[in-house]
Amino acid sequence: MEIELVIKNYRCFQKPARITLREGFSAFLGVNNSGKSSLLRFFYEFRELFNNLPGSLVNLLRGARQLGPLRDVQDASGVFSNANQRDIELQFLFPKADTEHRAAIPTRLVLTFSREALNWRTQLYFSDNPPAFDTETVLRLNIPEDPSTNHLEFAGDWELIYRGNTKLSFAKIMPVLQSFAKTLYVGPFRNIINIGTKEDYFDIQVGEAFVKTWRIYKTGDSKELNRKSIKISNDIAHIFGYRHLEINPSDSDRTLQLIVDGKPYRLQELGAGIAQFIVVLANAAIRQPDYILIDEPELNLHPTLQLDFLTALASYARKGTLYATHSIGLARSYSERIYSVRRLGEGDSEVRPYEATPRLAEFVGELSFSSYQDLGFNKLVLVEGPSEVKTIQQFLRLLGRDHEILLIPLGGDALINGVSELELQELKRITTNISALIDSEQSNEDAALAPNRQGFVDTCTALKINCHVLKRRAMENYFPDNAVKRAFGSAYHALQPYENFESVLPRWNKSQNWRIAREMTMTDLESTDLGEFLIHLCAFNGPSAD
Repeated sequence: MEIELVIKNYRCFQKPARITLREGFSAFLGVNNSGKSSLLRFFYEFRELFNNLPGSLVNLLRGARQLGPLRDVQDASGVFSNANQRDIELQFLFPKADTEHRAAIPTRLVLTFSREALNWRTQLYFSDNPPAFDTETVLRLNIPEDPSTNHLEFAGDWELIYRGNTKLSFAKIMPVLQSFAKTLYVGPFRNIINIGTKEDYFDIQVGEAFVKTWRIYKTGDSKELNRKSIKISNDIAHIFGYRHLEINPSDSDRTLQLIVDGKPYRLQELGAGIAQFIVVLANAAIRQPDYILIDEPELNLHPTLQLDFLTALASYARKGTLYATHSIGLARSYSERIYSVRRLGEGDSEVRPYEATPRLAEFVGELSFSSYQDLGFNKLVLVEGPSEVKTIQQFLRLLGRDHEILLIPLGGDALINGVSELELQELKRITTNISALIDSEQSNEDAALAPNRQGFVDTCTALKINCHVLKRRAMENYFPDNAVKRAFGSAYHALQPYENFESVLPRWNKSQNWRIAREMTMTDLESTDLGEFLIHLCAFNGPSAD
C-alpha cells in the first residue's frame, strides 16, 4: 500500500513537498544545498511521530497535543521554515478504499505542529458514504467533546468506533505509518576510524565503539551475529573482487585489520570506500530496519561499486531504501521513484517527480560508460526498468559477470514506445556491444507481441542489436516457488508461465523482485530461455568495434 505524504513549512520547504511512501527504492536527486538531505532528515527527526501516532491517535483526535520529542533537535524552532511564520503541516493522503469494505476509510490525516506552542493539532477526514467513497466528508474529529456524546476508541484490527456506530478502518494504513518508525538513517560521513570513543553518528555506531561491537559480531556467543559478520565479509569480498576477506578488530580496538587474499592490511591502508561498506552494512545487519535512509550512497565509491553498495545495503531493509544523491545515472538506473529537489532561493526549495526522460545516448553518458569500460565493463544490456536492473544484476552475480555488463533501464512501455532507430544508432556510437532483453507480455504461447514491442524488436534486428524477448510473459514468471517462499514466506507462490502478475494474490511489490533473484541458483535458470540468454551473453564478446 502507498501513502502520499505532503510536508509544508518544514525547514526549506515552505512549498508543499509531496512524497509517496512506498516499498522499493526512492531517490531524491539534487545539487548541493538543494534540500534533498533535509527530506531524509525529516524521517529521522520526526521518527517519534511515526512511532507514537498509532497509540496516540485517539487522544489526538480528542484534543491532546503531544506526540513525543523531535529526534536530535536541540531547538525545535529550527525545524520550521525561516521564510514565513506559519506552522508545519503534515498531510497523509490515503488511497481510495476497497468498495466492499464495510467500514468508512480515512482519506486524509492532517497534523499541524504549532510554531508558537510547539505542540500538535489533528484533523481526520474520511469518506462518509460507504461503499461509494466518492467524496470526502466535512467531518473533522478534532473538537474535544464530552466523551459521553463523542465515544471514540479502537475496537481491534485498527478499527475506530466513532459516536458508537461509525466505523473507521485503519487496518491498511497503520502498518505503513509504523514502518516509518523503523528506519536506519545513514548520514554523509561514514568513516569509522580516528573519531575516538564516540558511540553514534545519527543511527550508526562509529569509532572505537563500532570496532568493539564488531568484535562481538565476530567472536561473541550469538551464532546469528557470527553468521551476519560472515555474510557482510562475503558481500564485501564479492563487490571488491577479493577471493577471500576476513575483517578483524585490532588489538587496541581502535581500528580494523583486514586479511585480503592472504595478505594483512590496516583499514586505513585500503581507503574510505571499503570502510564505508563495513560500518554501514554491519549497522544495517544488526538493526534490520523496515526502511534505510542514506545520504549520498555514491560517496567514496566508483560508479561500478555504487549499485553493489545499494543492493547489499537494501538486503538488510525489510521494505525499502530512500537515498539522496547527486548522480542522475544512479537514480535513473536503480530507483522506482525519483524526486527532483531544486533550490529556488534562500530557505526555499521545491520537490517534484523527476519526469524528464533523456535520450538513451545521453543517459549512457550520464553513467560515464567510458569509465566503466576502463574497469572491465565490456557489454551494455537494455532491460525493461529499474526492477529488472536489480534482478538481472543478481543473475549476473551467479555467473560472476556482474562487473562486466552494464544494465540500462528502458522504462517499460513508456520508453519502448519512444525509442527510435536514431537513438539506438547513437547508442552504437558509444559501444557496438549492445543487447536488449524485454518481456513478451504474452497471455499464451501463441499470442502475438504488442505492436510497440514488435516494433522495438524489428528496430534492434535492423541495427544488428541482439534483442531477446522472454518466452514467458515477464520476469516474474521465471521465479521458482521455493525462491519466492524464501523471500516472502509460505503464503506466496510462483506464477505459471503466462499468468498475469496483477491477478496473483497475495502479491509482492515488483520493486522487490531482486530479493527473489537473490534466493535463486543457476540451476533455477539454466534450463530456461532467460538462463540461456544470460549464459550466452556472458560468453559472447559481441561484434568488434570495427
